Amino acid sequence: MRITGDFHTHTTYCDGKSTARQMVEAAYRMGMTDFGISSHADFSYYEPGFGMSDEKLAQYQAELEGLREEYAGKLNLYIGIELDCLGPVQKAEYAIGSTHCVEKNGVYVCVDESEELLAGWVERLWGGDWYAFARDYFELEATVWDRTHCDFVGHFDLLTKFNEGYRNFDETRDEYLEPALAAMKRLNDACLPFEINTGAMSRGARTAPYPNPILLRELCAMGGRIMINSDSHRADTIGWAFDQAAKLAWDCGFRRLTLLAPGGGFREVELG
Repeated sequence: MRITGDFHTHTTYCDGKSTARQMVEAAYRMGMTDFGISSHADFSYYEPGFGMSDEKLAQYQAELEGLREEYAGKLNLYIGIELDCLGPVQKAEYAIGSTHCVEKNGVYVCVDESEELLAGWVERLWGGDWYAFARDYFELEATVWDRTHCDFVGHFDLLTKFNEGYRNFDETRDEYLEPALAAMKRLNDACLPFEINTGAMSRGARTAPYPNPILLRELCAMGGRIMINSDSHRADTIGWAFDQAAKLAWDCGFRRLTLLAPGGGFREVELG
């Protein structure tokens, strides 16, 4: 199937490289029928000035409402926000719940900023024990619904961004999988869809989407739901590698795809 919805994207209102108008125009040109923009909420607890202040959020919503009117009948535009598990909860029409940082001994460690920084923090704060770090990450990730009341889960295993080829830790080991699956079960029990996210692929950090196939197969066995999103930060990466993501989903047992629905909530479409 050709996927014509993408609900995790960013703009110059946060760390995106394209304006909201450029993103909407690009989505329409490439044939998207449903498109969500989800710029980052206020992330100042980690990086002062990053993300959207309440004032910037109001400007963002006003611009997107204008673009929605402009594209009415041509593109269903959804106004979202990506909330961080440790950050403030700000309101939009839908929210992605994500864990970007782990707090350890009073230090906030960003899991996706750079491999060098992350490895240094794991060495200093976890004594080089990547599995202890993963346990702390997933114990926090398990609370993303309680903290944010999000609509779906963003890049569930974001801590693996720099783990291509398992170069830092083995994602097949029980020490990794047990806390990951405990968090997944808790979030799935909250009826949250999980996204298959291709953002690290478009930015050159990975050759495959999140989450890994082991976790996706387990999610399928739990009766979980999936979305496929690009986490695009530029107009030319909307819908990135969606064919590969759809094949991964199919190979892991999924036969349906979850999309946002006009007017609120979700709808399901056949995958394949």
